Amino acid sequence: MADRRTGLIAAAAILLAAAPAVARPAEGSQPTWRQVWSDEFDGARLDLSRWSYAVDCGGGGNHERQCYVDQADTVSVRDGLLRLTARKQATTGPPAPWAPAGAPFETRDYRSGKILTRGKLAWRYGRIEARARIPGGQGVWPAIWMMPEGDSYGEWPRSGEIDILEAVNLGAPCAGCPGGRENRIFGTIHFGAGAGADHRQLGGQTVPPPTADGFHVYAVEWSPGQIVWSVDGRAYFQARAEDWKPAAGAATPAPFDRPFHLILNLAVGGDWPEGANAKGVDDAALPATMEVDWVRVSQRVGLD
Repeated sequence: MADRRTGLIAAAAILLAAAPAVARPAEGSQPTWRQVWSDEFDGARLDLSRWSYAVDCGGGGNHERQCYVDQADTVSVRDGLLRLTARKQATTGPPAPWAPAGAPFETRDYRSGKILTRGKLAWRYGRIEARARIPGGQGVWPAIWMMPEGDSYGEWPRSGEIDILEAVNLGAPCAGCPGGRENRIFGTIHFGAGAGADHRQLGGQTVPPPTADGFHVYAVEWSPGQIVWSVDGRAYFQARAEDWKPAAGAATPAPFDRPFHLILNLAVGGDWPEGANAKGVDDAALPATMEVDWVRVSQRVGLD
């Protein structure tokens, strides 16, 4: 889920091949992890020393239909859970953060929540994981992802993007899904020299195993040599450094070696969800809420 993903449409976003088998570490080679940060959401409000609210109606570069607002009906913390809630409610707010100075406010038919650690917390490598329950419905797009703290290699996608979890239209009709309903989750990286043909991505998809409460642990293990995606501790896709590094002398940058910050959001509509499954946005799916039990960051002893 990228800001300024101009020109990227549903077909491009969904070109994620079924994941190949992921090699497991050899016996005795498992890394030693040290937790360096977490938010267990045990308080009564969002911890603003860790997170900031996104407040804009810019559509994320994907023609999303929501305004993000910093209100309790869209972002709340109670009973040990962060809740991001999307609602159908006409809302007016600032344009996209990259809009020209003086650009007018915009009005959208929906409102929702998005929080991020930008400017407060960022990490270079590590295991980044969240235990969450994600909502379904046509046009509903929950995401847990990371963006570079600075555009060291240039604007998106040159400096990279790591999508820990994305899901669209869960429960909507899906001809190629078991049971005929959408049930896939996606993990992806974005990189390359620019939009269109110069935008590159690698990713996989999986169907998470059922649990009694509907919560799953979505994670990436990010190191200089690879990024591995997992659900509930089961790896389903990996990208290796040689996959994203350019050939010698190429102008395309090689990202994923600088600090990235964390983003949690619940979008409504946009090119990908509205172009897939039953198409469009089903207002009957709203309000929809993504619940997050905790977010944790660990780093490998002796590496990070």
